[in-house]
Amino acid sequence: MRAFFLFALLIAAASAFVAPSTKTVSTRTAFSPRTEAPSAPKMMAEGSDVAVSNFAENANVIASNVGDFGGYLFPVFGILALSALILYLAPPLGDVE
Repeated sequence: MRAFFLFALLIAAASAFVAPSTKTVSTRTAFSPRTEAPSAPKMMAEGSDVAVSNFAENANVIASNVGDFGGYLFPVFGILALSALILYLAPPLGDVE
């Protein structure tokens, strides 16, 4: 049973690297000649500069007080959890006798 499972695992791993034989993969048009001249890509969608400036002007988006969004609760618990993880994973520094 164990040998059958390992054989099935090998077949599944090998089939992951086989290229699919569909028509969409085999007929690539990436290297075919272009019919029109290439144009420069547009980096910003139209109207997005107005949306970004409206978002920045809104003062409710930014936390302005210590009590906003939980205050110091999450940063303190995060630092404590990180220090506890480091302490747990750290090897002993001296010889234990």
